[in-house]
Amino acid sequence: MRWFSLFIVSVFSFSLLAQSASRADELFARKDYLQAAQLYADLLKNRPSDALFNYRYARCNYELKNFESAIVHFLKSGTRYPLRDYYLADSYFNVYRFDHAIRYYNAYAESSTANQAFMADVDEKLRRAAIGVRLINRVEDIAVTDSLVVNKKDFLSYYELSKETGTLVQQHLHNSQAGWVDLISFTTQRGDRKIFSDTTAHSLDLFSANKLLDGWSKTEALSAQVNTGANENYPFLMLDGLTLYFASDGEGSLGGYDIFVTRFSGVSNDYLNPDNVGMPFNSLANDYMLVIDELNHAGWFVSDRFQPRNKVAVYRFEYDGNKSYLHNDSTDTFFDKATLKHIKWAEQSPSQKRKTVETAQQTDKPDFEFRITDNLLYTRSEQFRSPRALQLFGEWNRLSIEVVQLDEKLQSLRQAYSTAEGELERVGWSGELQQLERDVLKARRQLESYEKNIRNEEIKFLKNTDVL
Repeated sequence: MRWFSLFIVSVFSFSLLAQSASRADELFARKDYLQAAQLYADLLKNRPSDALFNYRYARCNYELKNFESAIVHFLKSGTRYPLRDYYLADSYFNVYRFDHAIRYYNAYAESSTANQAFMADVDEKLRRAAIGVRLINRVEDIAVTDSLVVNKKDFLSYYELSKETGTLVQQHLHNSQAGWVDLISFTTQRGDRKIFSDTTAHSLDLFSANKLLDGWSKTEALSAQVNTGANENYPFLMLDGLTLYFASDGEGSLGGYDIFVTRFSGVSNDYLNPDNVGMPFNSLANDYMLVIDELNHAGWFVSDRFQPRNKVAVYRFEYDGNKSYLHNDSTDTFFDKATLKHIKWAEQSPSQKRKTVETAQQTDKPDFEFRITDNLLYTRSEQFRSPRALQLFGEWNRLSIEVVQLDEKLQSLRQAYSTAEGELERVGWSGELQQLERDVLKARRQLESYEKNIRNEEIKFLKNTDVL
C-alpha cells in the first residue's frame, strides 16, 4: 500500500512537472520570456541539472538582458544545443568579459552547426571584443561631479564652458539616409579657426577653416588620418590648438560612436593616428562630445548607455591633466566602474598646484619644440602648467599655420611677378605683392609677441608654484 501511494504521488508530481514544462515551452515559443523564465526557474528547483530547462532559462535571461544569470545556465546546459556558444559568447560580450566572448564566438564559428545568418554578427563582435580586451586593461579612474539624463537633441545646452574654451554649436538635422543627426561646429575663443562636422555622400566627416587676414580660408576636409569611410563627428580642440577630440563609429570603435583623441604634429604636418580614449568614457553604446575646460578643471561627455530612446546622460567629471587607472581585478565592482554603472563621485575640487614639470618620453617624437628657458624645452602641450600660457600657445600655433600659408602664397606671387610678360603685367602684380609682404611681416611680429608672452606667463606660473 505504501509503495502504491508513493507511485501515485510520483505520477501526480510527474504530471504537474510535464504540464509546467509544456506551459513554459509554449510561452518560450511565443517569446514571452518573462513568464517563461518564471516557470523554468520553478522547474529547475526540481531538476537543477536538466539541460533543456537550463538552456531555455538561460535564453530567457539573455533576451531579458540578465546576462550574468544567462551565463551561469548556458554553462550548465552543456554543448548539445547548436546556438549555445553564440548566446554564451554574446552574454560574456555584454558584461565586458571580452576574452571569454572571443573564446565562445570562435567555438561557434568553428562548429559544424554554425548558422551562416549569424556569422556577420560573429565577425563584427570578434573585432569589437578584440578592442575590448585591450581597453579593459586600461580603465581610467575618473571622479564624476554631476550626471543628468536629458533629451539627445539639446544635450549641448548642459555644457557650462568658460568663454576661453571656445564655442560649440549643435544643429539637429534630418538626413534622408541616417535620419536625425547632429552637426557640431567648434570655434576657438579668438574666432579664428573652426572645426565642424558635415554630411557627405555616405557619411559624416570633419572639416576645418582658418580665418586669415583677408577672410576665411577655403573649407577643407580635416585629414585622412581622422576622416574614414565611417562617421566622424563631435569635434573639440583644446587650448593648445593641437589636441583634437572627436567621435567615430568606425573600425576602432568598441560600439556605436566612441571618443578618440589625436594631435597635430609639426614633424609630419598632419594629425597623428587617433587613439581610442578607452573606458569609462567609451562603452558598447554611443559615447561622444568629450570637452575639457582646462581653466575650470572640468570635462564633459555624453553617452546613451542604459538610456531609453532619444535620451542621453551628460557626465561632468574632474580634470587636472593627470591620469590614474583602475586595477583590473575582474570583479563586479571593477566592471561596474568601467561601465559607469557605479559612479565614483568627486569628494572635493582638484588641487590647482603642480609640483613637478613632466618631460616628454625620449622615445616619443615631439609634437613641437618651444623653449621656455635655456634649460626648459617643451615638446608636448600637456607640459604647460599655466592655463593662460597654454591658451596663448594655442593662438600662437594657429598663427604659425597662417604664416606658413601666407609664405606659400607670397612665394607663388613672387614667382608670378618674376615671370610676368611686360611692365604692365608686373605693375598689376606689384600692389598685391607689396601688401602681402606687409601682411607677412605683421604676422611674424605678432608671432614674436606671442612667444614672449607665452614664456612670461609660464615662467611666472612656475615661480608662483615653486617649480622654478
